[in-house]
Amino acid sequence: MSIDFIEIGLAAVRVLGLGLLFGAGLPALFALGMKLHAVGAGTGEDGAAVRRNPFATAGAYALYAIVVGAVIVGVLFVTRHTLQHYFGLTLFGV
Repeated sequence: MSIDFIEIGLAAVRVLGLGLLFGAGLPALFALGMKLHAVGAGTGEDGAAVRRNPFATAGAYALYAIVVGAVIVGVLFVTRHTLQHYFGLTLFGV
């Protein structure tokens, strides 16, 4: 019996990469969406309301959609066996 340390190291790097992507990447995308949504919001120096940048707002909504989509896919992935057992839905090739 031999231990393949290279394969163990590669698996650890994959897990670390996915952890960084989902653990820090999705919150970072959400924070960027919040920042884009706030561009131009509020009042100007004279107290008048300032119109938002429509491109920044559209970008914010696109980032929100990516985050919500990732959360939905994650929940479906975690519950894939239950969905297949109770409802006969086959997701992700299971």
